[in-house]
Amino acid sequence: MKRKSSNLRKQIAALTLIVVMILGTTACSTGTAEGGNNNSGDSVDTANLEAENSLFTGDSSKEFYMVTFLSGYSYWKGCFEGFEDAANQFGVKAVYGGTTEYDVNEAITTLEQIIAKKPAGIAVSCMDAEAYQPVIDKAMEEGIPIVTFDSDSPKSDRITFLGTENYAAGAAAATYIGEQLGGAGKVAAVTTTGQSNINERIQGFQETLENDFPDIELVQIVDAGADEVTAATNSAALLTNNKDLDYIFCALLLASTGTQQALSEAGLTGQVKLVAFDTDNVTLDAIKSGAVEATISQAPYAQGFWSMVYLYYIEAGLINPVDNWLEKGYPSLPKTADSGAGIVTIDTCDNYYTEE
Repeated sequence: MKRKSSNLRKQIAALTLIVVMILGTTACSTGTAEGGNNNSGDSVDTANLEAENSLFTGDSSKEFYMVTFLSGYSYWKGCFEGFEDAANQFGVKAVYGGTTEYDVNEAITTLEQIIAKKPAGIAVSCMDAEAYQPVIDKAMEEGIPIVTFDSDSPKSDRITFLGTENYAAGAAAATYIGEQLGGAGKVAAVTTTGQSNINERIQGFQETLENDFPDIELVQIVDAGADEVTAATNSAALLTNNKDLDYIFCALLLASTGTQQALSEAGLTGQVKLVAFDTDNVTLDAIKSGAVEATISQAPYAQGFWSMVYLYYIEAGLINPVDNWLEKGYPSLPKTADSGAGIVTIDTCDNYYTEE
């Protein structure tokens, strides 16, 4: 059964509207039109109220960009859906940009080209934290607000990061597998190197096994490469050399689909169990077919939605605890915000389907 997961979006939209109404009303109800205290029940200053509320109605010509890499990756669709929904509420334009290839140089070039357009704000997912730092810093110097999502560049001048706490997500996968095995067995992981958020998932997975399940052997961490063909080839070699594996943890979609292919060709589907990452429809279908036992959920819609909200509030001046707060480094937004993660199995996967 495939159905659109709209309840979260409706709840977020309703909450945002309530917050907007409260902020607008509070800001404008502290005095009368004459400037005195409004203790007599007189009506609020209508002009001031309208002026305050107009801040929440954006300029439709202003463009806010979401920038990713591997732009065909289905995960980004959920992120941009949230980003665009928030932009529509404010009346501004959401634009998606990115590269189709897993190439850091191409990704940096694309981001630089978007910065040159002088958009009102950018939400960017960083393939490589260090490589993105100078480009993000340059945009901030030019007055373009930058927030990161999904994958961070923490040493950059970006304003905030919204995403899954990836170490904890990897740890959750290890805990699930450890409990399913009763604390003893053989496992492997399939990942891709060079991407900071995925490295954190593997670190959380590996260290949790070492600390909490010392009788579970992590026999190998396999590099999936940059495509499903490479992932399938390398996973096939893993299976050839380790015929008694119990579980494989795949830290991203292409690792999962490639490993599923290798398991199928080896006749080991369901025998060597697979825990994937993300809740794209392909993975959810694989859970239903038995090719995947469980997957780790993120919250792509929430990451996109709140990235846009943060950018709009910053650009419109709705966050202003002190004058020039951003230049002064005054803490006004969370430096990081965890969008959360959880285990999805056959019992819960129907809740995560979205429209293609």
